[in-house]
Amino acid sequence: MSLAAETREAVRQRPTLYDALRAGILNYTAAADSLDIDGDTEAIATALRRFGESLSTEDGDEKPDRSMTVRMESGIDRVDTDAQLAVGGVGFGTNAATAPASDVAEESPSLTAIQATGDVDSDLLATVLDRLRIADIEVRAAGIADDALVVVVPRRAGATALRLVEAAA
Repeated sequence: MSLAAETREAVRQRPTLYDALRAGILNYTAAADSLDIDGDTEAIATALRRFGESLSTEDGDEKPDRSMTVRMESGIDRVDTDAQLAVGGVGFGTNAATAPASDVAEESPSLTAIQATGDVDSDLLATVLDRLRIADIEVRAAGIADDALVVVVPRRAGATALRLVEAAA
């Protein structure tokens, strides 16, 4: 494998480095030093620079024009049936419509689901999860299917999460 190919592979294994390279905000020499690649630091930095240039011309950095509706639904708990979102056999839904799951304590705090419908995709989900992480909002569950994206967060963080999902569009 060439040094350039090895450098590209190392960058793809580190999403933060990849994003910084794509955004053009990377210190190439410092990044080259941080990668576990045998070779001259300047040669690795040059490979990073060239890779970054190819990323900026591949598909443009324009934000997609999304048409979507975002709504918030409070009173979400773990449920056994009629889940709004189910991941690995664990369902989340409105506790008014269905009984909470048998292992949910009566005094457990309810959750809020933020649902975006329309032009949603995995890139939007990744952006939403990053923004919620930065805002220090715990995500209890998240998923995307067809034209719907759902994130489940603690009830008190619902309004902030709603604004973050809207802004990510």
